[in-house]
Amino acid sequence: MRALARLALLAVVILVVFLAVRDCVPARVVFPSPTPTATPPSASPSRSVTPLPTPTATPPSTFTLTVTDAELTKAAASSFPQTVSGVTVRDPIVRTTTSNVRLTASARVFFGTTEFVMTGTPYANAGRVAVRVDSVTLGGLGLPDSVRASAAASVESAIGGLVPATVTVQRVTLGEGTVTIEGVTQR
Repeated sequence: MRALARLALLAVVILVVFLAVRDCVPARVVFPSPTPTATPPSASPSRSVTPLPTPTATPPSTFTLTVTDAELTKAAASSFPQTVSGVTVRDPIVRTTTSNVRLTASARVFFGTTEFVMTGTPYANAGRVAVRVDSVTLGGLGLPDSVRASAAASVESAIGGLVPATVTVQRVTLGEGTVTIEGVTQR
């Protein structure tokens, strides 16, 4: 059961990383172009010195990443099917509501097929995204707290890869069918 939970978490992490990397585009850095100076020819040699521009601090900019259920499901599907300890998990579906994110998948076990379900809630904590995994079940049976803790750590790590280190996360908002991460980018 532990191996199946880790497999599911790995799939969610891969999905989150894929979506974050795909939608995050680094800000464009623009340097001032040098100003050409012309010195008229003269009989005596002269030297012109152009002062360098004074560096200024770039003000913080906003960061927003919004991911839809369809994008999350498509990204998760690219990691399935997976088999661990004789249990094959496939056909994931991700649904986001205003209260949580739910990943449901089909799990083929030795005696038939059952449902794998993981629910959790992402939130902003100390400038990063944290995740509270509310439940992980296989066939309706809850998996141990250690599996939830491991799942939360894996998902947080994956989401951490989506949000650049220069971003201070201020808010994570769940909507019907979307997850939005908002913050401020320090340059």
